[in-house]
Amino acid sequence: MSKKVNHLEDPTSEKALVGCILEEPQILDKLLGKEPSPLTLFTHHDCANHMAVMLSLYEADRLIDKVTITRKFIEAGKVNALTFIDQCEALIPSPANWPYYLDILTGLRKKRQTKQLCDEVSHRITTDAVAEPSGVLEELFESVEGLCKVGGKETSVRSYNEVIPDAIEFFQDCFERKGKIRGITTGLDNLDQMIMGLNKGDLNIIAARPSVGKTSLGLCMADAAAASGKKVLFFSLEMKSSQILMRSICSEMEVDYRESLKGNMSNTDMKKIQQGLITMGKRPIYIDDNGTITIHNIKSKAKRMKRDLGIDLIIVDYLQIISSSKKFETRDREVAHWSSQLKALAKDLDVPVVCLSQLSRDGARNERKPRLTDLRDSGAIEQDADVVIMLHRENSVDMSDGLPYPLSLIVAKQRSGPVGEIEVEFMPKFTKLRVPSLMNYPDAPSNSLGNSK
Repeated sequence: MSKKVNHLEDPTSEKALVGCILEEPQILDKLLGKEPSPLTLFTHHDCANHMAVMLSLYEADRLIDKVTITRKFIEAGKVNALTFIDQCEALIPSPANWPYYLDILTGLRKKRQTKQLCDEVSHRITTDAVAEPSGVLEELFESVEGLCKVGGKETSVRSYNEVIPDAIEFFQDCFERKGKIRGITTGLDNLDQMIMGLNKGDLNIIAARPSVGKTSLGLCMADAAAASGKKVLFFSLEMKSSQILMRSICSEMEVDYRESLKGNMSNTDMKKIQQGLITMGKRPIYIDDNGTITIHNIKSKAKRMKRDLGIDLIIVDYLQIISSSKKFETRDREVAHWSSQLKALAKDLDVPVVCLSQLSRDGARNERKPRLTDLRDSGAIEQDADVVIMLHRENSVDMSDGLPYPLSLIVAKQRSGPVGEIEVEFMPKFTKLRVPSLMNYPDAPSNSLGNSK
């Protein structure tokens, strides 16, 4: 028989909280505002039973007093309720002390839940021969993270009057910006104007077929943000950090990336690269190139970097190759879990998250422009995203000569603004995107903007 852990329970405080509600039943309203699951506070059998009865009377909109409670117990075949009620009421000096008893009980409950988590992990490791330690630890981390979150109904519900200071601050910021973007620059002025930059708390999805330019757009955003003084955390699951740096240097200094890989560099190119190393070395971009990183790793590293360095922007390249130490019933649910976790990360850290994504097999065909339904593996990506940008290159583009060509950026979803299509110029030699000029495209049609729905 296991030894009972008495310091994880406090029957006296449980009785005192019940006594406060018996003395002043309106306290139950306030209690439910702070604690949506009050029965989980109790370990004492009689206290839990009396709280359950009071909750049933409350939900039925019936009077809560000694008579109604006693009647409920008599109907259930129990007749000693009145004695226990007197014990509870005799304990309390004043019903106003109920928040103090609540704090004691919520603290003890958290201790019990922590012990239960540790017991479950120990049991699973001991009994499950095929359990992966990394997966078990990841589940433990997520459970502990949930326990550590503080909040309740009262703190999350706010009246219009309480939100007024936030609204004033928002409009004041808009007024002072005078048309400037409110978020972090993407490095492309026309895209900035459409989505107002990369904004705090938003999940931005960049989707495209293979080799169309989604990594180039991600690097464009990273470099532009860092050039403006923002600190960027870049998770590269496909390319090494040295490759990322080389591409950034070639894009910044306009050095032919493919020729540089072959070693075909002139003295001028070498000077540009040397200058690029100095320039890029000063930019606050931090790269994690672990190709087997999990969503838990991404979250934990991002939170640590936010705490230690004050990260302003997170970029993940790319969604479908995030590793998993947990088992999911379907691929759809697995990717849905990742996208929801990235959205939660953006909100928790109050930074924009940019995540690159593949398109489905149908969307990867070049017969038509991609649309939201082409996002690969999960419709949850579309639901979680605040902004979805899809890249499209026309079949008629001749890429054999290495000359710049037009690339469409389709803003297919935006919660707080218009949807539509803009055109940028892709320079394949430098793996660089830029805003096209009229000199480059004298006959280019004007951009079309639609309204978000």
